Parts: sequence; structure tokens; C-alpha cells
Amino acid sequence: VAFNTIYPKLIIQADGVPNDDRPLILYAYAESDVARANLEYFVVVGLHSAADFVFIFNGETNAGLLIPDAPNIRVVHRNNTCFDLGAYGEVLRTDDLWTQYRRFITMNASIRGPFLPYWAQGKSACWSDLYLDRVNEKVKLVGMSANCQPRFHVQSMIWATDSVGMELLLYPHSSTSSPADNFGTAGAPVAFHSCYDGWHPAVHAEVGTAEMIIEAGYDVDVIMEAYHKSKRFRHDCHADGVDDLLFNGRYFGSNIHPYETIFMKANRDIDPKLLESLTEWHLAEGRRSWDTCGNHA
Repeated sequence: VAFNTIYPKLIIQADGVPNDDRPLILYAYAESDVARANLEYFVVVGLHSAADFVFIFNGETNAGLLIPDAPNIRVVHRNNTCFDLGAYGEVLRTDDLWTQYRRFITMNASIRGPFLPYWAQGKSACWSDLYLDRVNEKVKLVGMSANCQPRFHVQSMIWATDSVGMELLLYPHSSTSSPADNFGTAGAPVAFHSCYDGWHPAVHAEVGTAEMIIEAGYDVDVIMEAYHKSKRFRHDCHADGVDDLLFNGRYFGSNIHPYETIFMKANRDIDPKLLESLTEWHLAEGRRSWDTCGNHA
């Protein structure tokens, strides 16, 4: 099926003019029990009318039936190819979709959220703004957490950026040459530059993205608190024995609480009781992003 026959161009934007206040949020999904539970939660708690959403369903799934019919929500069904980073690139480049926006979030179904404490209410507590507001003239990539294996990078389960950052993520240029590592060769594609045909190239693409942003003269930021304990966190990445922090007990002897990062990595058995309890409590409380985020259109 041709891509443009199942994905009409978004018509939210007036006269095709980018609207600073209205982001585009891409959500990548491939079927699994954990992904299904995460999507179900996000549809109830995370959707709102102050952004345009594109759900990318990779491979066989009927999860599209969970997505409500709303003018700011679109669905893409595609073969399960390219991994998430490549899929984002394919969708964003089609019909130059990315040029219609100035602010972006890409995220996948490995995380559950948003989770915000009871006292965080009102428009200042809109989960997407909490990520996007960290993007500025200097910072062009914001993520939930950092990983030091094989070297410092911003993990790709959720990224926020603007049009300057997105152009870097989508199109290679002179500063995007990445060094060799255990996952890829020097100069191999990073970010959304390519359709990745295996796990190793996809990991190399994730690992090299923060580096690419920094080499282009910009900076990156991470929501997790430990990143801010030292201005040299990324330079001293292995000094504290830091590796991949998103495993049970690996966050300096504990776990990242989702109130710290708004989302929780849900496919690695990190504190499953906490995840279960917070999911149950937040659904029962009834606070929804439709109310919190309002409509900035």
C-alpha cells in the first residue's frame, strides 16, 4: 500500500504556516504485550488537543483500533522495517511533513506514561511542554535518560527537538560523521538518516545522535536528575561505573522514578510493582492530558 494513500497530509496547520505553539508528536509501535499496555495507558492519559499526533504502527497489529477519532490524530500502518529511528525519518520526510512544524517529540511504546505527581497540575504540567520547553537556541535534543555504553548518548525512547534539530536528525551533513563502535563503522548513518536493516546499525544510529548534535555546535539535555549532578556527567561517563541506567537497580543503586522523568521504561522489568501501582492509581485518579494541556491551537 502506498504511504500517501493511507496517510493524508495533516490539515491542522493554517495555510501551511508552522505554528510555534503546536508540536508534532510521533509514537512508534510494534506489537507486544508490554507495548499494548503502554499504548492503552498513553491513549487515555497522554493524548491531548494541543499537539498533532501521528501513531506509526509497524507490522501486523490491530492496535490502531485503540486510537480515538480526532482531527489532530493520524495513523500510519507500515511494514515493520527500519526500526523506530528509520520509521520516524520515513514518516517525517513524506510530503515534507516535518516542514509544517517547528517543535517535535518522537517516542516509542517501550515507555509508559505520562506520570506526574498530584501537585503538578494545570497547563504548566503538560507532559509534552515539560520536554519541549527544555529545547532552546542552544539545546537541540532532549531525552529522558542518558546511557554511557558504549559512550555517552541520549536514549531514544523519547526525544524532543525543534526544526533546527530535526533537520540535523533527518539529513546528513558535514558534522554527522560518527566514530566506529561495537555497533557500526565510522561514518555509518545516525539519527533518522537511514532505514536500518538490523539491530546493530539501529543502536549505532541511537548512540551517535547526541554526538552529532554536539558536533554541529549545539547541546543536548536529559530529564533524569543524575545527569545534572555534575556539569561533566557526559565527559566522566564511566567514572562512577555508569552504564545503561535503565535496568533494575542500576540507577546508582536504585531506579529512576517516573516522577523524575515523566515516563518509565516498561519493557525491562524495572520495579514492576511500582509500575503496576502508578498505572492503576493514575487511571483511577482521572487526571488527563486533554484537561492539563488545554488547546493551544
